[in-house]
Amino acid sequence: MDINNKNSFALGDIQVSPSHNQLTVEGRRVKLQPKVMAVLYYLACNHERVISNEELIERLWEGRVVTHGSVQKSINALRSAFSELIGEQEFIAHYSKRGYQLTVIPQFLTSGQPEIIQSPMEMAVAANQPVKVTNRRGRLTASWIAAAALLVLAAISYYAAIPTSLILVKNHKTSFNTAMGYTNETGHERNAVPHPDNQHVAYIREKFNVSGLGETESEIIVRDQKGVDWRIATSNGSWFKLAWSPVGTHLVAIEVKRNEGQAYTPNFYAKPNYLYSFHIFSLDLATHRLLEKQQLSQWQGRIYSVTWWDENTLEFVAKQGSSASTARYRYSTQAQHLTQLDDVDGAANLVASAVQHKKTALASVHKNTVQIDFLDENQARISRWPLTIAAADISWIPDGSGILVYSEDTRRLFALYMDGQQVQIPVADTKDRVFSRPRYKPDGSAIFYTEEKRSSNIVMANMNGTKTPLTTNTDLNYAASFSPNGERVVYASVRNNQIQLWLIEGGQERQLSSQPIASKVGAIVWSDDGEYLLYSAGTNLFLYSFHSAETSLILTDTDKVEPIAYFPESHQLIVLKSNRDLRNLWRINTQTHQQKQLSFGSIGAAVEYKGDVFFQYASENGLWALRNKHDALEQLAPNLKENAKLLRADDHGVYFIEGGLCRESDIHYFNYVTAVKSTPLVRDNKIVSTTAFHPNKGSLQTDCYLAEANIVLMK
Repeated sequence: MDINNKNSFALGDIQVSPSHNQLTVEGRRVKLQPKVMAVLYYLACNHERVISNEELIERLWEGRVVTHGSVQKSINALRSAFSELIGEQEFIAHYSKRGYQLTVIPQFLTSGQPEIIQSPMEMAVAANQPVKVTNRRGRLTASWIAAAALLVLAAISYYAAIPTSLILVKNHKTSFNTAMGYTNETGHERNAVPHPDNQHVAYIREKFNVSGLGETESEIIVRDQKGVDWRIATSNGSWFKLAWSPVGTHLVAIEVKRNEGQAYTPNFYAKPNYLYSFHIFSLDLATHRLLEKQQLSQWQGRIYSVTWWDENTLEFVAKQGSSASTARYRYSTQAQHLTQLDDVDGAANLVASAVQHKKTALASVHKNTVQIDFLDENQARISRWPLTIAAADISWIPDGSGILVYSEDTRRLFALYMDGQQVQIPVADTKDRVFSRPRYKPDGSAIFYTEEKRSSNIVMANMNGTKTPLTTNTDLNYAASFSPNGERVVYASVRNNQIQLWLIEGGQERQLSSQPIASKVGAIVWSDDGEYLLYSAGTNLFLYSFHSAETSLILTDTDKVEPIAYFPESHQLIVLKSNRDLRNLWRINTQTHQQKQLSFGSIGAAVEYKGDVFFQYASENGLWALRNKHDALEQLAPNLKENAKLLRADDHGVYFIEGGLCRESDIHYFNYVTAVKSTPLVRDNKIVSTTAFHPNKGSLQTDCYLAEANIVLMK
């Protein structure tokens, strides 16, 4: 298939140039192999139907003897290219035993539309039709008529699937008066899942490894109505998800571990690489007997959710490998057979599914917000409802009228019914406590949830090996940052249910911010003259002036932003903006609001020094500098180990740590001129989280620990 003279087209934000074998998004480009581009162009020209492996081979490989693996290799290359440019958005759907289809309708950019490429079967059918098309314009007109008819039919089918009215029985509470502890131990109990009998609850209990390794020990507990606990399993990894089968005969639990020989947390900025195992426990609750246990082979990739389709069939949302797209799977515990389900139209980026009485609620992400699809037993859509939240935990309301939805980022809990109605459920707004995993009791009278109480104190590890506590309270203190000369420290603290900025100077502490900060504070950076603070809270950036003692909002963005530097004289700031798995450097003018992307790819750590930004690409060796002058990019050294956490830079090198969350190395210094690595600060405790470093003072850090968490019953 010759595509050298074919029309360019767009797939959402992606510009596709077949003649150049190139994909482009906002100046970022990815080159494709000619055969890979040919596959994409063929799918685009035939986007209204599913294209089989056989058809692709016949039309694009032109008689060569190849296998389905050649097609799959091209599809994988396309998905990898899309992921590099956009993230995890799904562009190509796979239908088991049928083939592939684009999930985004292509928009051809030139005046002439491409001729629809017919399959061999379609051409044979067309040959027997008493219709003669004598010119190209006629063919295009016929194509447009057919396309218009398809669009009309699709619209009719879509809106017919959304009921104008549903008779919903709503037999559950949405207004609660009290919250009482269900587990009141001093420990870490979480993820309560009530049994269908309304008398038992399964939950997870974790303990910190006292040997000092920083790992946890995890147990599955079943508690009866008398408060008696039955421990049914223990893991030196972590239990991740629990779900009872519809009748309650079985309990599925997902165990998460790292590969043998790997540390218990991923390296800084590395993609998580965990092994998941499904454990299915058949239980006799009356006699506390484990009747049977099944363990599925380890799943490499990522598990997003698990539920039960029926008493002997699991349904879960997962991806296989780090680059694959998410899909829905069913596993029969009797036949021991795994099946991948067909994609649901318009619900490509799945994050969760929940099933009750063979009705399914699907959560997927579209343009950074969640969409919910309700499906019947035959997987036909009942209704579809877009939400205004970026992530959601979902579970069915016991009466089957809808689902319980919780957004941890916005701390919103509400019932979403199949007819689209939303009813908010008030949740206490406590800044130092994390609310998670709400689940209705089977009778609809109460909601279980996990409440985690967090607190931490900031310690300065001095260069001489001693330690100086900077805070000594029971509050949550975090995000500490040194001033440029090291004489002052600013940090965020949650006190009296308010987030504020605090300053330590000359051994004295005082509150900086005059108004409470609405969201959790991210990184805090200083201007080089020490007169301004720049900090993030949610997707907002704020600027604090020591001269005026005032805070101003300077940026609101749809992506997560991390401040790197601020230059008050030019009103310029440098930030890292995150879009799914991609983190890139941007320069923003706070007066004109003009933005310029400075890097393309995915950045790990970045620090600023004298206007230059020093950084690493995620999971790649080397050290780079983005020079302030002309935005020139320069590789300073090829051999700085990947995924380092950069803390500070100077004229000759960078200070950094290796490792991962709560397993940090000593503080090292890398001289990029001589390529020599040294260790200016040796630490006796590596189970810490470091936020800042100053060569004359030391490091600012908090100790890692397992926060107290309890299960609460809202009645």
